[in-house]
Amino acid sequence: MKATLAPQPRQRTPPEVSLKRTQDQDVTEASTAESRVIASNVEFYRQTAEKYDRYETGTFDSNVQQSIEDDLNRIQAGLVTPGRMPNCLDCGGGTGNVALKLLERGWRVTVVDVSDEMLRMLKKKARAKGYSPRLISSSIERFLAVTTSTHDVVTFSAVLHHLHSYERVVRLAAHRVRPGGFFYSNFDPVVPKRPFLARSLHSLDTAVAKLAFDPSDFLPGIGRRLRKLFLPRDPLLGRAVASPGDVAEYHALSGVDDLLIVQLLRMAGLSVLEHRRYATGRTNALLFLNERLRLLESFKIIARRIR
Repeated sequence: MKATLAPQPRQRTPPEVSLKRTQDQDVTEASTAESRVIASNVEFYRQTAEKYDRYETGTFDSNVQQSIEDDLNRIQAGLVTPGRMPNCLDCGGGTGNVALKLLERGWRVTVVDVSDEMLRMLKKKARAKGYSPRLISSSIERFLAVTTSTHDVVTFSAVLHHLHSYERVVRLAAHRVRPGGFFYSNFDPVVPKRPFLARSLHSLDTAVAKLAFDPSDFLPGIGRRLRKLFLPRDPLLGRAVASPGDVAEYHALSGVDDLLIVQLLRMAGLSVLEHRRYATGRTNALLFLNERLRLLESFKIIARRIR
């Protein structure tokens, strides 16, 4: 059976909002901001999909790859699905960094991603290995808002910081985990303890990675950063926007509140088996430096539904 790109109907899903002004105003503003973040991710990956696997070190670094395998082995050891293959949902699965490893275990895999270009790359990889995942072209926000299916494993890999309202997505995803099933999230940045120093090291890390893995975009990247210095802040997004990436990686600099994620999972009836923070760096030199400074950290969470 061939993998298919099954477009989902466009849904407007009002996120949960505060009551600082009126509820209608907040819902409209949040929905508009979320729509812009989704559209920016579509455009960002339209521009970068072809080079994604060459630039994002998490897709080829041997230590990162082994870490994912170890995590999935742990999940596999805890799964009990008598008489059937585990059913997995890879949220924002992209080119298949996690999905292909799930498929290699013989599991049924559904991949949802907002980028048709990324899904086409995954489809090509999967076909070459003889796999047929179900591929769905949709933002994960809209997909989780309308689906009623449940899964033995729900995964996120470097996805949450691309979402406008990651808290709401985690709540929805947690309820898509079957009893005894697992929630797995990895490679999202935590909220930095020293924001100015973290931003400075992030800029250096990005520049060095551009030189090493994407040299054709090194000077254009510097140009975009300089241009942002002279652009006004977007009042809705709270930042200057020089390119789709400035919006697509919405929480890349501000970070994702991993302690809140843990709390939300527990409130949804999941038991957190592992929650760990670790230093990051796109190149060995920056990783070596950051392991001492601990300015840039990402987190991993493995949780299991107990009821």
